[in-house]
Amino acid sequence: MRSGGPGQRIARLLLPFLLAAGGVGLLLTNASRSWRSLPSAGPQLAATAPGADRTEPEAGVEPAPTEEAPPNLPTESPERPAPAATGLRDTAARPPLPAREEESKNCLGPAPETVAPSTKAVLRISQPPPAAASAPRPAPAPSSSLTPAPEPETAPPPPPPPPPAPRQPLRQAWSQESVRAVRFDAGYYYGRGQSARQLADELVRSWSENGVNLVYFYAYNRVYGARYVTRYSGNIMEDYGRQDLLRHVLTAAHRRGIKVIAWFYGPQHKQMWEAHPEWRTKTPDGKDYKPDPDSYFLCVRNPQVMKWWLGLMDDLLTNYPELDGIDVAECQVDLWGDHACYCDHCRQQFADSHPGAPSPGPAWRQFRADGLTQALHATIRLARSYGKETHVTTVFTARRDGDLMSPASVCDAIGFDLDRLLAGRDRPDVVQAELIWQQWAALYRDQKTFTPEWTCDAVEQARKMVRGRARLIAHVEVSDFGAGPLNGPDLGLTVAAAVRGAPDGIDIYDANMLAKTEGASQYLQMAWLNPSR
Repeated sequence: MRSGGPGQRIARLLLPFLLAAGGVGLLLTNASRSWRSLPSAGPQLAATAPGADRTEPEAGVEPAPTEEAPPNLPTESPERPAPAATGLRDTAARPPLPAREEESKNCLGPAPETVAPSTKAVLRISQPPPAAASAPRPAPAPSSSLTPAPEPETAPPPPPPPPPAPRQPLRQAWSQESVRAVRFDAGYYYGRGQSARQLADELVRSWSENGVNLVYFYAYNRVYGARYVTRYSGNIMEDYGRQDLLRHVLTAAHRRGIKVIAWFYGPQHKQMWEAHPEWRTKTPDGKDYKPDPDSYFLCVRNPQVMKWWLGLMDDLLTNYPELDGIDVAECQVDLWGDHACYCDHCRQQFADSHPGAPSPGPAWRQFRADGLTQALHATIRLARSYGKETHVTTVFTARRDGDLMSPASVCDAIGFDLDRLLAGRDRPDVVQAELIWQQWAALYRDQKTFTPEWTCDAVEQARKMVRGRARLIAHVEVSDFGAGPLNGPDLGLTVAAAVRGAPDGIDIYDANMLAKTEGASQYLQMAWLNPSR
């Protein structure tokens, strides 16, 4: 076959090169399209680059998957890379921790701005201050509705959002023996449509998940009656008592390793106060000593009162052998001063033991305190005969400068003698020190001296007063004393400060308010289960 012309011969020679070049171009085009279709690797690289600022995950908490989108950000953002992983699970479902970088290291977040006490709730200042009953207090009647505390005149800024909850309940404490307790007053739980068994199961499960290992069960409301089954002389029962709430709490709590201590005011009892006028404490003019509507003081120097009181304890301990112990709370003869007791028994016994000594006077003040000490020692001996723990709860009153009043001064003022209570073999196993900074901040209108941090110094002072003669539990509260109830961050800061004071445990009043305080559970766990943070 004849060859074509020169042009055709040149075309035939170049054709393989043209085909090869076209194939290479096609390959390059496809490769370029494949690269552009890959997601940008910039944010992932930035998150893991050496020296990048990132939060280390807490022990026992799995880091969030790196592919999860952070909260409140679009899935793709060409303008800025995604932030580094925080190490906290479920970040898309929960708000972030408080933003201040320094405060976030201790996992508690900054406390909110202080707010001046509401004029509707400010307590009157007296000199010396009243040792007010500030922890266990009578709950509303079972059929009554709760009235919220008045709003402060200056609204506080919203508290920081609560931190993420841990995936599993934490179990470590600052020591194995540390008490992590809550107070439980069933009077706040009526109207929920729950049986006693259902209420006990729900609450105990929640307490266990938050690291609680002891519950103070308000056994006999001094106004409305028992939360347990009783037929003892003069006793009445609330509806939860007829349903035997104490038995259900004991069963559910012991199943989860939580101790239960029955808590009483002692001795105060409306039904016996009304049935036996001769048992009442008296003022100098012979009138009944009744400083407020819910006070029902019975004179412990009256032998009939003590026989009845010890019988009340014996009835409970006999019918509930599973109980871990009893707590006698806020025992005092007088709220403050020389108003009581001047009943016939006290007058005669004082005259016999201190002939010619004035009443009131130094000898009389010690005499009335000794009567209360003897009553507490007799109660402790009875509980010990059943092999039970004995706890005594009392207010540790603060002075205006922030220091705690001495036991001798408190003895003169209210008739409670800490030093003589802790002398001898009948002393209690535990002293609960009520150390409530917001109470004194409201009373003295001083939110510089009295802050969550004050609790640490107060615990250290209380330890020096107890001097190792009993275990010390620091009692704090969520309650509103006119300075405002604690929010989640303030609760965490308060408990963390108490832990630094090195008590043998922490007790919080109360379970109902804790459940209603936003973020309380998370901040509480961080404070009393991770104190080094």
